[in-house]
Amino acid sequence: MVATFCAFALFPLAIVSARGFGGLVIAFIIGGLREIGEPARKAMIVDFAKPQLRARSVGLYYLLRSLAITPAAAIGGLLWRVAPQTPFIIAGVFGVAGTFLFTITVREKGIAD
Repeated sequence: MVATFCAFALFPLAIVSARGFGGLVIAFIIGGLREIGEPARKAMIVDFAKPQLRARSVGLYYLLRSLAITPAAAIGGLLWRVAPQTPFIIAGVFGVAGTFLFTITVREKGIAD
């Protein structure tokens, strides 16, 4: 799970550091690695819900996530005016911070103590 969050954090940083087509190919390979953890992320959401509420829980999660990221396009546009790489760097910083926070606060089931 942590590996997929690392891919989320590194993707915008890989884009902004790409210096040519080869760099962009590597960046989008990193971007594709984000999807490896999709089933695990959904399983974490579903795991917290009562069996009869699981479908609603996933729907509610995606609704709240969509509402939370809706302002991102406008904010990214404003940050782009500062410098085109600014939204990517800030996204990477938030990604690294979020990955760190997840790592120190969430214990995955099945891992021996």
